[in-house]
Amino acid sequence: MAQLTTIGPLNRFNLLYWSCVALSCGAALWLGNTIMALAVIILFGLPHGALDGEMARQRLRPSFGPLWFPVFALPYLLLVLLVLLSWRLFPIATLNVFLALSLWHFGTEMREGSNALPALLVLGGAPLILPSVFHPDATALLLSAMAPPSRLDMPPAWLVWMFPVWCLAASAWLGAASARERFRRVFALIELLALFAALPPLQAFMIYFVFQHAPAHVGSLIRDPTWPRLVSQASAMRHAMPLTIATLAIGAALYPLYTGTIPERLLALTFQLLAALTLPHMLFALVMERERAALSR
Repeated sequence: MAQLTTIGPLNRFNLLYWSCVALSCGAALWLGNTIMALAVIILFGLPHGALDGEMARQRLRPSFGPLWFPVFALPYLLLVLLVLLSWRLFPIATLNVFLALSLWHFGTEMREGSNALPALLVLGGAPLILPSVFHPDATALLLSAMAPPSRLDMPPAWLVWMFPVWCLAASAWLGAASARERFRRVFALIELLALFAALPPLQAFMIYFVFQHAPAHVGSLIRDPTWPRLVSQASAMRHAMPLTIATLAIGAALYPLYTGTIPERLLALTFQLLAALTLPHMLFALVMERERAALSR
């Protein structure tokens, strides 16, 4: 996957880490097991968002000292709880909002500095729009499991209707590139189309999340001199561990509140918790971006 070039040289740690990711993904694909696919998403995808704690530490500690963590964590957790409550009260509405926010979030992470809307739609829309078109029944089943007790006969109509828009955006994205860059973009499109056409939605998302989305975020932080303690994949994983463990503890505490078979409970819990973390993660990224823009003036 192209995004692996963002996480640094192929040193011993990177080789070991990505070997574990590849072997875990291969086992999940071979077995076709929902629980294993979710485990890969959690273990290798979740830590990238936990780096918000390291960024907050650097920004808040000079002003708040040892109180920096509650200043950061309390609003963050409040938003998480509000989203989790929203899943309970308004499952379908929350699902659609989550999908729309995910499209935007995936697109902004993957477009590599380009401000063009086509790049955002193509790269952010692929993991949501393409499964809805190529595997509508399986996608509807997956989304239903994310938002119990709702049962969807088809994916949300707006995702299917966006496929022609996605195709037009892909054409515009290719047309705006130089000849050399166009070749790279064509290859990226082929990767995305092949991935989401060939694999079931959950397994395709697993590959996208751990090989594309998470590395794009971690790589952007490693390259950014604003974060001096994030200098490598190893340092990023080390600083992500405290909040990753805390998130896993929250998930374990919430597990008894879910019903159904073990795969159904884990599926709903995993994606509802990811949705709950996505909102504060996006807002935190927006605050950091505005702060950087203000400092650069």
